Amino acid sequence: MTSLPPEQRFLQWLQDNGATFPKLQWPVTTPNGLRGAVATESIATSEPMLCIPQRLLISEELCWQDPQLGPVFRDNRDVFTRDDPIMALFIVRELLLEERSFFHPYLAILPYPESVQDWTHDELRELHDERLVDAAARRSSEIDVYYRRVATRLQEKYSEEFPETLYTFDKFKFAWKTIQARTFGRRLPWTTLVPFADCLNHNNVATKYDCDVNDNGLFRLYPSATTSFAKGVEVFNSYGRRSNFQLLLDYGFALTDNEWDYVDVEIDKDRAGPRGKKLRFMKRVIRIDRQSSLDELFPPNFLAALADPLPDENQSEAAVEITELSALGVGNY
Repeated sequence: MTSLPPEQRFLQWLQDNGATFPKLQWPVTTPNGLRGAVATESIATSEPMLCIPQRLLISEELCWQDPQLGPVFRDNRDVFTRDDPIMALFIVRELLLEERSFFHPYLAILPYPESVQDWTHDELRELHDERLVDAAARRSSEIDVYYRRVATRLQEKYSEEFPETLYTFDKFKFAWKTIQARTFGRRLPWTTLVPFADCLNHNNVATKYDCDVNDNGLFRLYPSATTSFAKGVEVFNSYGRRSNFQLLLDYGFALTDNEWDYVDVEIDKDRAGPRGKKLRFMKRVIRIDRQSSLDELFPPNFLAALADPLPDENQSEAAVEITELSALGVGNY
């Protein structure tokens, strides 16, 4: 199996260990130049697209049970306080094992998880979004801080077992960003990497997954709601209800027609004059999405307040409440 190309070796590893995906072809080059999967036959709503046995999953639980790493995690809980450093150290160890790792066929096909954290300063300026630039900087700093914590503790207590020349920042960063970009977990008991399920690209589709239903030992991914896939089209997964801000931050891409995108409009509370209670919701951030109407978010009396620096002192509290509820869409179903 080692003589096969990495992608074919990965597929063989999946099949040898009981994974099934009879209507999916992977890898294929998508129209936008990405690596993805297409349907070889039509896939109906609620039909399992893929079934991955639990023994192929890399979960936080697996990391805690590891004979070498489990004691390290338990004896240093002040450092390993969350799933990211725990799983990152496990992945780095598996990367170093290379062919000796059970997970090598999977790890060998993982691309570098690029995101806005990897963009140049000039590229970041093109975003015209200081919040996103700041968030990317915080993410990068977080990786650096956790690596220093982990590396320092390993060198203090386990320097021969985890030499710093092998357990490098670059490997740790790759592992950390892979966890951030590829794990499932919202409906699983543990944060988990699911080989092959994480090879589907994201789009505005409805999908769902389950794991170990009726003790079947399988992770299963389905199209849900009204989603289905015709023969020959690219098969997508949904990474969740993520705005373009989140997609760029986590994955380094955005969707031109993202149903979960929004715009933040920050309104200075002083625009309504010295009385803060005239339009109290002006202190909040008003969020506009594609389903919002201007009438719902900006009713006439709200716009009038913006234009009037000295609002009517006699406006009743009842009028304030009506304006506030109207602008926030309360009562519209």
